[in-house]
Amino acid sequence: MEWSRYTTCLAVDAARLGELIDGQMDLPLSSVPGWTAEDLAHHLAETYEHAAAVLRLGAEPDPWPPNRPPVSPLTRLRSALGDLLAEFTGREADAPAHTPFEEDRTVGFWARRIGVETAVRRVDAERAVGAEVQPVPEDVALGGVDEFLHFHYAWTANNSENHAQATADGSGRPVVILTGDREFTVRTLPGRVTVTDGDTEDAAARVWGEPSAVLLWLWGRGDASAFTVEGEESEVTRLHRTFASFAR
Repeated sequence: MEWSRYTTCLAVDAARLGELIDGQMDLPLSSVPGWTAEDLAHHLAETYEHAAAVLRLGAEPDPWPPNRPPVSPLTRLRSALGDLLAEFTGREADAPAHTPFEEDRTVGFWARRIGVETAVRRVDAERAVGAEVQPVPEDVALGGVDEFLHFHYAWTANNSENHAQATADGSGRPVVILTGDREFTVRTLPGRVTVTDGDTEDAAARVWGEPSAVLLWLWGRGDASAFTVEGEESEVTRLHRTFASFAR
């Protein structure tokens, strides 16, 4: 897909999110217990500020995070979005960039990272206000599924001691996730996760679902009721329980 799809959808989703929570900063988020709409706006603004700073500096900003500016949450969010989109302008997707993920050191990493994050947070806002949840566009959702499994889950599990306990229940039995034209085989062992593209003959279970539904399921915003599950549902449940430690 064209990487500009991420930035285009990012702008659209951020605008919808802002419209939904405007004037409702105290509204609790059912998707993130303990958060309000104000927390959501500040979180997303800080996410934008961080990505823009990394692109501008070519390194992690230090110190971080910054103090909250003396402006309203939505003013901060919109300002941070404008700054981030300005940083993306004129850069190519495959241009070198500092990232936390050694498998993708490009500007495109940040376009996908922030585009997917914003789509998920837009769904959080829709659910909080009781609005109809709009599906994440298929191409963006597929990119988000890939990102979650390879980066948020496998890379984090294998590189962060803080997540060692999260995978302690892993059986090592492969679960295959199929969505759109993509297939992912996930194996979870205590302290070690592998995600490979493609199916495998020895799968304990296979899960089929639409890309948007699968993305939200990975992020803890849905269950497997919208999916087709073949094989041992207990392995799918075990895996989903493990995912909860890698997304908020």
